[in-house]
Amino acid sequence: MKKPQISLLFFLFLSFSVFSQSITESEKITRKYDKNTIIQKISLFDELEKIEKQKALELAQLKGWPEFIKEPDGTFKELMKVTPDGFPIYYSTMNVAAARSTRTNHLNTGGSLGLNLNGQGMIARVWDGGTVRRTHNLLSGRVTTVDDVSGTSYSNHATHVTGTVIASDASATAKGMAFQATARTFNWTNDESEALSEVLGGMLISNHSYGVPITNGTNILPSWYIGAYTEDARAWDEIAYLSPYYLPVKSAGNSGGDNNNSEPIAFGYDKLTGNKTAKNALIIANANDANVTNDGVLVSVSINGSSSQGPTDDRRIKPDITGNGTGVTSTTSTSNTSTGSLSGTSMSSPNVAGTLLLLQQYHNNLTNSFMKAATLKGLACHTADDAGAVGPDPRFGWGLLNAKFAAQTLANNGLNSWISEETLIQSATFTKTVVATGLDPLIASITWTDVPGEANNGDRPVNDPTPALVNDLDIRITKDGITYYPWRLQSNPALSATRNSDNNVDNVEIIKIDFPTPGEYEITVSHKGTLVSNQQDYSLVITGITSDFSLTSKSDDLILCDTEDAVFVFDYRQIGGGTTSFSAIGLPSGATATFSPSSRNSNGEVTMTISGLNNVIPVEYSIGINGDNGLETETRFKSFRLYSSNFSNITLIEPANGQNTVPTNTTLNWQSSENAETYNLQLSSSSDFSSLLVDVTTANTSFLVTGLSEETSYYWRVIPSNRCGVAPTSGLTVFNFETGRLTCGSVFTATDFSNATIGTTANSVATVPVEITGGLEIGQLTVSIDISHTYIQDMKIYLEGPASIGSPVITLFDEACSSNDDIVCTLDDSGLDFVCSATAPGISGVVKPLQSLVGLNNLIADGTWVLRVVDSWNGDGGSINGVTINICSIEVALSTSENILGSVKVYPNPSKGIINVNLGENLAGETTYMLYDIQGRIVMNKKSDTTMETLNVENVSNGVYILSIENGAAKTTQKIIINK
Repeated sequence: MKKPQISLLFFLFLSFSVFSQSITESEKITRKYDKNTIIQKISLFDELEKIEKQKALELAQLKGWPEFIKEPDGTFKELMKVTPDGFPIYYSTMNVAAARSTRTNHLNTGGSLGLNLNGQGMIARVWDGGTVRRTHNLLSGRVTTVDDVSGTSYSNHATHVTGTVIASDASATAKGMAFQATARTFNWTNDESEALSEVLGGMLISNHSYGVPITNGTNILPSWYIGAYTEDARAWDEIAYLSPYYLPVKSAGNSGGDNNNSEPIAFGYDKLTGNKTAKNALIIANANDANVTNDGVLVSVSINGSSSQGPTDDRRIKPDITGNGTGVTSTTSTSNTSTGSLSGTSMSSPNVAGTLLLLQQYHNNLTNSFMKAATLKGLACHTADDAGAVGPDPRFGWGLLNAKFAAQTLANNGLNSWISEETLIQSATFTKTVVATGLDPLIASITWTDVPGEANNGDRPVNDPTPALVNDLDIRITKDGITYYPWRLQSNPALSATRNSDNNVDNVEIIKIDFPTPGEYEITVSHKGTLVSNQQDYSLVITGITSDFSLTSKSDDLILCDTEDAVFVFDYRQIGGGTTSFSAIGLPSGATATFSPSSRNSNGEVTMTISGLNNVIPVEYSIGINGDNGLETETRFKSFRLYSSNFSNITLIEPANGQNTVPTNTTLNWQSSENAETYNLQLSSSSDFSSLLVDVTTANTSFLVTGLSEETSYYWRVIPSNRCGVAPTSGLTVFNFETGRLTCGSVFTATDFSNATIGTTANSVATVPVEITGGLEIGQLTVSIDISHTYIQDMKIYLEGPASIGSPVITLFDEACSSNDDIVCTLDDSGLDFVCSATAPGISGVVKPLQSLVGLNNLIADGTWVLRVVDSWNGDGGSINGVTINICSIEVALSTSENILGSVKVYPNPSKGIINVNLGENLAGETTYMLYDIQGRIVMNKKSDTTMETLNVENVSNGVYILSIENGAAKTTQKIIINK
């Protein structure tokens, strides 16, 4: 018997030098991250970055572009990629020709708040154009140059930027914002994949003082690119979405004095490019030195004229906030003692990044946990000093960073401010009542890390206003029948922002009531449309309010076994007299909560202990501690994830038990369990599992097995496990299935090449149809293609199935290889990983497709199949020369052909609402029909004693189902497609 091949994901284990930030803190930050997806994305981004760079260099040779440019003012540029329409993209340092302006000095040792926040134990990450002079006296021993550990060709710009974040206080003029922090620094090549790698090490904040100017010499960027939500912006949104505690801080750019003569939204605006339009990053403008009083009150500030103006094409508020980047003194690379003064958003960005690192340090000191990136970003925007036009504007964003106000908002959380991290469920509305003091503006804001949007690749109108926002949340404040709305920019960015309607483009929404009447106001948070994943985490910040007491968590969220207690400690503070009693909200059935003490009338700690968890269903719980002093209540929530060593059987889905036409390449699917962290899948040809053909542990609920033998019985089971134990094998659900008999040689070759030409302009599409007839049930499908194309990396290649089986789309290649020419190969799940050849054809032989073809198994192949090639880039073209689809049909194994259900006929399949079943002539007695959805849930159950039966599925949703047919000891299953 052939030994089956198994599809395994080998995990990448990364080690990090975390200096003084403990491993425990890194693990806390990344505990809920989807690490498998992040690891996969690291590889994807790394490959894409290499391809983009190689293509840019090859085009540079053809067109005479330099790879590196050094301007007379010291600005350094490097060619990194090209736009889809062939324009060179240079990363550029952002020079032209800090702490007092942004009130960072009030956080440092000796500052007015007495906080002694200098970055102790914190790690900054810095990406820039070269190697930092790590031996500099003000940096020595605290900088690791990750990309160039021992190199001595230092970058002045990178050294200056890093010094702005962490240079020691040995020099009063060059002192960094977080002058006792450490730094891990990188050159800007591969910044996306490297950022994801650092995310797994608990990265909180990074600085990126480089970008794409709107002009490269005399050439202005394409009109569509400036202000657009590009692939670069989407990539950084995806990185942030995968890592909810990570906030990328990026300079806005120094194109403020350049004219955007390429169809701007309005004259003097619309100068943000590349990743500066990302929703989830914090984009920083550059202000001149601010006039600030000794106690931190802003008197006046002006924007530096070189600072790039927003907004984005969809009129989002970008830049987000402003830092001080004019005349900043910091370390330089000339010697180990040299310093220098530079100006630009390259300097304002690290001014902000270093300051935000201190705010994370402060939050950790207060609560023993770090803020999510949305909370930190929202706090920075919420507490910024309004500057420029009233309200947000495309020059200052939300205003000048005010670190003092931000720190005070953290310190007074629950008393005269409110900060919480919430989750909005589909169709739900959050409501909170607050009491405004009437002495200060009432400001309420929500911020969320949004799902990555759909990128603009130059295939839309210039200045396309289509929102990049995916999950659209709304905040409102109401009082006495009056509704207050968030700020938003107008279509013409030269006009002042409004606050008289919902904001449907920004993922930072802020409402400000300048002169509130003292008393109660109701704050609501809701959403429009359907939320991706049916929920959205968001952060709520409120200032200008008052409360008699506060509860602040001193504990992290927990993961524990049901034999343990969940213990949470809170810091209780009160103003004036009175006694506050404590109770629990959301306590799961079977658990009990005790408090020590049960009430307080003075400042101190309160411990909430949740016990009796062995009586509780193992899922994640959010438990609130509720304080009530008779006049007001306050509730703070903590969560714990519970596991048990008592396991329920895993529901096996597919192949169904007794299925007898299973292809030799098949995916095993099972239902997820809330009590499982991993699953041990075992496959054997023996019912007692005495020998195992597959024995793999995975966190997924499906697994692809290839190379099974035909006409062979197999048995499979899934053993769940978690940190508390492993399920015993006795009593586990076991399914058996029999592989069918493959009949190969049904070959269908394309004959219509009328649309087979791949154009040389961006977003060209070529298609070739293949007609399949004969009623074949797919047991294995392969596709052979012959494509002529220079630079095959330009192409995305898809196989699209007919509408009769749900129009499945399989991605065969997604911009594979790079400058290699031509593809002549066969795509087969059992093939090898493709290797890019320097000689044509660039890809050849029998190779695996990007997405598996196994999902087509057991479907009826009849209809029109299409090979589709999409070329999103200018300059190279080609043609589809040949397409052949080879089908091995699947039939019941000969060993079971005498089974009385072996000749059952189920039709039509796919069904538009009716399924007919013909059992044949040799049956008697009752037959049971059970229709399961892909999750293993029964959606229909019917009994009948006739040999011809009609099942009405008009009320069943479109999708793939398993029909189980049982008559006495005989049983068979069929895959059913419902496509009404």
